[in-house]
Amino acid sequence: MIQKKKLSSIAKISLGQTFREKAEATNDESGIRLIQIKDIREGAFFDADELPFAEIDPAKAKTPLAFGDVLLPLRGNRSEAMIYSVDNSDVLVTTTNQVAVIKSEDQGVSSAYFHWYLNSPFGRRALDSIRGGATIPNISIKNLSEIEIPIPSPEDQAMILKIYDNWCKQKSALQALLVNGENLMASACVQVLGGK
Repeated sequence: MIQKKKLSSIAKISLGQTFREKAEATNDESGIRLIQIKDIREGAFFDADELPFAEIDPAKAKTPLAFGDVLLPLRGNRSEAMIYSVDNSDVLVTTTNQVAVIKSEDQGVSSAYFHWYLNSPFGRRALDSIRGGATIPNISIKNLSEIEIPIPSPEDQAMILKIYDNWCKQKSALQALLVNGENLMASACVQVLGGK
């Protein structure tokens, strides 16, 4: 039987940076990039140069992201987790306090496994069960830390991640085919309408 552990017993869970005003800066003075809820998508994040700068004093930045951190939106209906995969310690990136930053603290559980679990149907059900709030759904850090995650052996984790990676590549190819099909269909319809 696969053992289950509370997320808080195998990972450090923290909130991103608190911003009193607008989080996004109009200039690059801070030198710190910012990931917001709208930037979080299932998969890995590689390109910090695409991000806006944060409106923050660099001395007050408390939550710089590190390679392998898993980011999970806490406000709204979105449940997609993203793994931070920028492998350049010279690039400083933070996030807002509406995003949980999950760092593995157990050698036997990889961040990639957390990423898979939170994006899996099982993980999404667990997140839905702790989501509260009537007007704007939210997840409390306390409730997030209490969810139980099945922890298979490192070998089984590796197998799950290989299957997941393969499926993500297939989804990406299918998405590209859909876009291509939409473009071909639109082009054919324009030709039928007289080439306008």
